[in-house]
Amino acid sequence: MILDGVNYIAETSFGASIGPEALSQLRAAGTRKRFKPGDLLFMEGEPDGNVLLVESGIVNVFVTAEQGKELILGIYGKGELLCEMSALGREPKSASGRARRGGCVTEIRGDAFRAFVGRTPAAMTHVLSIVQLRLRRADQARLSYLSDDVSVRVGRTLLDWGAKYGDKHADGSIKIHNFTRKELAQSVAASEKTVDDVLTSVSNAGLLKTGRQLFHLVDPGRLSSWILEKSRR
Repeated sequence: MILDGVNYIAETSFGASIGPEALSQLRAAGTRKRFKPGDLLFMEGEPDGNVLLVESGIVNVFVTAEQGKELILGIYGKGELLCEMSALGREPKSASGRARRGGCVTEIRGDAFRAFVGRTPAAMTHVLSIVQLRLRRADQARLSYLSDDVSVRVGRTLLDWGAKYGDKHADGSIKIHNFTRKELAQSVAASEKTVDDVLTSVSNAGLLKTGRQLFHLVDPGRLSSWILEKSRR
């Protein structure tokens, strides 16, 4: 699905990319750990250490700005890899991770992960692809903060969430359940009041319906056109 000039098809996860044999080897090198909603899985500034493979649940990755405000950098689910850059570079973690939906991870020691990718060239290729993708997204986000208004960032974030986590319906609409307005505000670096005003505007245009932890994208294609129009102003 290409909307607003961006491909919103969720990329294949690391776990799916490396194949079942390599995935089994990686899991064998680690330990399964369960987590509950709200659990802090890792912290910004911690020394390099374990890598996490998400087996189930969803994790918010965020940084803490001035006055304790949190900015969500990404939301990750099954099959996705976390803390790989810290482990490979032997550098402190650049962000924190908190569970937004309970589940479990396979936790692999940094040295064991480095050994795994060292003997599995295909896995190293996919790790580098992940790093490249996340750096590109970070660059795009910084550019968007400088050049786009909040309405454009909100629209793009909703389309991204819809592609990755939404329920697609036969009429083309997408329902995104269990995501909050606060998380949306944290993802676009804006106040909840500003985001509420944008959501009201999008709803009045007939492109969105909202409810308790629900964003219903009535017509993703029209929403994409709305974003393009806003971005050109």
